[in-house]
Amino acid sequence: MCRAAILATIALLDDPRSTEPDGEWAEAVGAWNGSRIRKLVRRGRASAWERAQDVPGVTVALHDDEGGVIAEVRAFVPGRMDEAPAGLAKLQIQSTPLEEPEQLDALADGCLPRADGEAMWVAVTPEHEMSWGKRAAQCAHAGQRLWEAQPAPARERWAEAGHPLHVVHVGSKLWEHLVGQVGAPGVVDIHDGGYTEIPAGTLTAIAWWAPSLG
Repeated sequence: MCRAAILATIALLDDPRSTEPDGEWAEAVGAWNGSRIRKLVRRGRASAWERAQDVPGVTVALHDDEGGVIAEVRAFVPGRMDEAPAGLAKLQIQSTPLEEPEQLDALADGCLPRADGEAMWVAVTPEHEMSWGKRAAQCAHAGQRLWEAQPAPARERWAEAGHPLHVVHVGSKLWEHLVGQVGAPGVVDIHDGGYTEIPAGTLTAIAWWAPSLG
């Protein structure tokens, strides 16, 4: 789900309706991206999910090797939280409990931050408990900022390569090492605004470029 949230957010930002000066989404996306960004993740299924497709936005689906859908995320055109469209207002904010992923204690040297890496990597903090919806929002923010920091040719190469992306849930020792990489070229760190779940200023996610796992 975190991977799909990252890709859906970037797809929304990269859509001509957002990027073109006269695009129908350009004003809303620009206003949102120019202020303190808030991302709210809601859960929908069956008819509620189908109704949500009518609200302007971009849907991204991830598939397994057999073509089955692993996760679907729709990034909606930003708007005021107190003016959510009817197709979104009734979606559930509480995220579905999911099996906790295994925490990684180490990454191969080639997977650590490297400015010329072709794959996007995002790590989630192990130091604070977060719902899956919150994790997805933090990962999406990290991926967004990392992608935005790239020049257009690098973004195009990443897209042509199939958007290689890895989300990792790390242990405390590896997280400490990654925190030490903050400030290096091609590394982005995300601090939460403190509106929900965790204190303001909490370091929640780190994103960087490195070689792909393939």
